[in-house]
Amino acid sequence: MAYKHKRYVATLDSGAAADWNDDHIVDFRTNIDMLLCLRTAAITACWDLFSAGTGNDPAVAMVGAAGSGHAFVVFNTGATTANTSGMSKELAGTPGNVTSLADYPTLTFALQIAAAHTAGKVVEAGLFNQGVGIFTANQDGAYFRVEDDVLYAVTGDGAAETTTDLGAYDEYAHYRISLVSVGGVDKAYFYVDDMVNTAASHTVNLPNSDLTAMFAIQSQNNVDSTMRMDAVSMQILRKQ
Repeated sequence: MAYKHKRYVATLDSGAAADWNDDHIVDFRTNIDMLLCLRTAAITACWDLFSAGTGNDPAVAMVGAAGSGHAFVVFNTGATTANTSGMSKELAGTPGNVTSLADYPTLTFALQIAAAHTAGKVVEAGLFNQGVGIFTANQDGAYFRVEDDVLYAVTGDGAAETTTDLGAYDEYAHYRISLVSVGGVDKAYFYVDDMVNTAASHTVNLPNSDLTAMFAIQSQNNVDSTMRMDAVSMQILRKQ
C-alpha cells in the first residue's frame, strides 16, 4: 500500500507534526490496514465468488497484448439479461461480514467498467450486508451504483435508501467509501478519483447491519458486460 501525508501542502507551508508523523509507519494502535488479496493467493481463498445464469464467476487473468498485459480480476456476465458476476469478501474462509459502521471502515478500490448497457442497474460496488442480494432495493450498505448510464453514491439501512447523482462514470476510475464520525454525527463519504474532496456525503439511511466488501456487474438488454478490478484495500478502526 502506498502511504501519503494526510494534508496536502504548498511549498513553505507549515503544519502540525501529526501531518507528517502519523501515516508513514505500520501502527495498529488506532487503525488496521488490510490489502484484500487479488493476486497473491487463489482468489477463492479470500473471496466468495458468485454468478447467475450464463454469468461467469470472477477470475484473475492477464489482460492486454503479450508483453504489455496487466493482471485484473475479470467479471463477465455473458449476453443474457439479468445475468450477474460478482464476489464478496469472506470471513474465515466462508461468506460473511467483516466490518460494520462501528468500525468506521474505509474501502478503496479501482474498477474498469469495460462493457455495460446504458439502461438499468449494471454495477454495484462497495460495502453491503452479506445476507442481502445484490441489485435489490434498499440494500443495507454504502456503495456505488451504475444505473441508466449514471454513477450514484448510495446508502441504505434495509428499509430506505439515499442516492446522490454523480453524473457520467469514467471507464476506469478509483473509488473510496469512508464511514466516519464527525462531531458525533455518523456520515458516509464518497470519493471518485479525487481522494481529498468528497463527491457525496450522506447522513441518513446509513447501514445498520454488519458489512462486507462486494462487487458485481449485471447484464441488461442481453449485453455481454465486463468489469475489471486490479486493486482493493480496507481500513477499519481497531477496538481497544
